[in-house]
Amino acid sequence: MQRAATLLAWCRPLALALALAAAAPAALAGRSCDEGTPDAAQAAQSLSLAENTLAVLAPLQDEVVLLARVGQDLSKYKQHYSHMAFAVRQGERWSVVHKLNTCGTDESKLYEQGLMEFFADSLFKYEAGIWRLEPAVQERLKKALLGKKSVDYHEPRYSMLAYPFSTKYQNSNGWVLEVLAWGLAPEDEANTRKSAQAWLQATGYRPTQLELGTMTRLGARVTRANVAFDDHPDNLRWSGHIQTVTVDSVIGFLRTLPNGCLEKGCPTRTAKLLAP
Repeated sequence: MQRAATLLAWCRPLALALALAAAAPAALAGRSCDEGTPDAAQAAQSLSLAENTLAVLAPLQDEVVLLARVGQDLSKYKQHYSHMAFAVRQGERWSVVHKLNTCGTDESKLYEQGLMEFFADSLFKYEAGIWRLEPAVQERLKKALLGKKSVDYHEPRYSMLAYPFSTKYQNSNGWVLEVLAWGLAPEDEANTRKSAQAWLQATGYRPTQLELGTMTRLGARVTRANVAFDDHPDNLRWSGHIQTVTVDSVIGFLRTLPNGCLEKGCPTRTAKLLAP
């Protein structure tokens, strides 16, 4: 029970500007809205994965790391992790700060959760990816994440396939990327969403490009409130080249920067289910 309490920790709004998660409709990212309430077996798997993730994080001296989960099967798009967040050390606890789409809507909020809550979303695969950042970047990010600066990069209008160089919409991974830009860029070069996107584009960030046919795009736009394409450039949209922020594209970008990762090559530390 003590371990479960440590891993569960809390679920509260970020920077006092957001609605309490428990009082809001279901909030999801990286998995389908059709998922029901996790059963006892899934809850046990979530706890096990949270424990193993904590076992990886505990020995580190880091204050902030990147954390990702596998909420749905994206293998047909050659993607593994679906949703990225920041894990922030607060004393002996780690909290997870991330953006979630309110299920069935085109809205989103920022949340602060415990590790167990982060992994309690009926995952497709019970596996976590962990990436370490340079200490100076961690220091800037921690101040932003526990203060109000990270809220400046949050766009409430959510689109799962938001174009990364438009401020009209934003997906969950896009918020992480823009906050990262503030932590990585020279002082005053990424202070707003617009300037963060400009810095990312100039520095070489390349989004993931998905090839989506006309009927796929039309069907998604008509049937899902959280998918839009009108922020994409016409030449890309009409040719079916949909560019968006994915976990893979974020990590690929970090690997190109001299201050992107603490360890050469930005290797993934993987946490999986603990052995029974």
